[in-house]
Amino acid sequence: MKRTGLLQRHTPLRSSAWLKQTAGLVPSPFKKKGPKRRPMAERRYALACRGEPCYLLIPGAPSHDRETVVDCHSNQLKHGKGGAIKAADEKTVPGCAWCHHAIDQGNWLTKEQRRNYWDDAYQRWVPVRAVKLAGQGVST
Repeated sequence: MKRTGLLQRHTPLRSSAWLKQTAGLVPSPFKKKGPKRRPMAERRYALACRGEPCYLLIPGAPSHDRETVVDCHSNQLKHGKGGAIKAADEKTVPGCAWCHHAIDQGNWLTKEQRRNYWDDAYQRWVPVRAVKLAGQGVST
């Protein structure tokens, strides 16, 4: 195949009439949505974990430091966890940073051990949380 240089057009392209009549880009009539906000009713469960001791208490932790306690969501399908979706805030327990890492990303516990530690902590946390929320005037 013969290789030639770039081809040059002898006559310029004609502009179409319809192209001149169309306006530029029209903004979408739909308003962009902001980030989805969690309802306050759910947020109270996560806030109840603040200031509590670690309930997971996984052996081997250097310390179950109260200052690092956060709300640890369940990782079980039966509690609504799946894909990139967290379980509901109702299914949380207070856990220190070390235990939270062991439950979520650690590789030294089996799935069964993780499930047992979390279920045991949840059984101990639910009555304490109910009393704490009742003291704040919130029904569970």
